Amino acid sequence: MPVRRLLAAAIVLAVPAIALSQTQHAHVHGQAFVDVAVDGEAVEITLRATAHDLVGFERKPETPDEEATVLAARKAVLDHGAIWQFSVAARCVAEGPVLEVPGAAAGHEPHDHGDHDHDHGHDHEGHDHDHEGDDHDHEGHDHDHAAHSDWQVRYRFRCAAPADLRSIDTGLFTAFPSLQSATVQLLDASGARELTLTPDARRLSLAR
Repeated sequence: MPVRRLLAAAIVLAVPAIALSQTQHAHVHGQAFVDVAVDGEAVEITLRATAHDLVGFERKPETPDEEATVLAARKAVLDHGAIWQFSVAARCVAEGPVLEVPGAAAGHEPHDHGDHDHDHGHDHEGHDHDHEGDDHDHEGHDHDHAAHSDWQVRYRFRCAAPADLRSIDTGLFTAFPSLQSATVQLLDASGARELTLTPDARRLSLAR
């Protein structure tokens, strides 16, 4: 069964209250929300966090310094090797993150990096572009999003030795110090469960 369908089925059947709670409280400063599905050699992670925690504001950037801050945050959140570290023996390779950013905080259109296969620790220097012509002022739309602007990133990995995948560590709290916790919906061989990551507890231990 595909990872997305497997994750959705498990959350609906096993922890419906958790899924509902996440929907109701998706915009919480200082807190990220993460879905992790481990299905054989495939690992899929979805990260959601507020623009406030990632860039420091929830509106369109208004100065060159703010534009630079947004670009730096985009680069940091797309650096899958820094955000997620897998058991080395599992030999996990990223299949490309996809970033979704509302117009209010993006400054320009989000980029889709899903077409590129990269080794887990590879730096994406070539993928950060400043599209000066893509900055659109959507009057009437940014007002609603400005107060509640979230970023979402989908990461996909494939592990050559899934039996050796014992844990996943996160660098979220190093990259984005404003984050104080991450609520994780984890689906692995033991089923679905909710976990919490913090700056002092950054590791997800996986069932094999």
